[in-house]
Amino acid sequence: MKKFFFALFSLTLLTAGIALNAQNLKFGHIESQRIVIQMPEYTNAGDSLNVVKGQYDLQLERMQVEINRKYNELVENQNSLDSLILESMFAEYQSMGERLQNFQGQVQTKLRNLEASLLEEVMAKLENAIKAVAEEMDLIYVFDISARNPIYASEKSLDIGPMVKEKLGVE
Repeated sequence: MKKFFFALFSLTLLTAGIALNAQNLKFGHIESQRIVIQMPEYTNAGDSLNVVKGQYDLQLERMQVEINRKYNELVENQNSLDSLILESMFAEYQSMGERLQNFQGQVQTKLRNLEASLLEEVMAKLENAIKAVAEEMDLIYVFDISARNPIYASEKSLDIGPMVKEKLGVE
């Protein structure tokens, strides 16, 4: 009985090994960063981000000019004004500085969020193209080698970059 189970077990392993070898396992790889920077959506996202950044920079510059004006007024009049008026002007100057710092922090947060949102749309389009090409080519895995992970890609691994670029209409 033990011999029968051992023979059955060996036959099962042998059959499974043959079945695995009979499968044509195909892997693909892509350098997504190269393709992303060629996508018009990426350029458009960068342009949109720069427009918004320009608006914020203009407002920050206006605020800085106003603070500089207030500072110069303070320095010019510090000897001729009553201490109560001077304290009031100094408090206003400090308040303007705090508002500027607060606005700068909000701008940085807003720009990071906008950039993430814009890039998320670009990456979603790229991922959809990669998935479509992988399904058409019946690939099991597609590795992104942009970050050098995996470190090695065999010649048997298919570079699907050209097909993805074609799917995206990127040259």
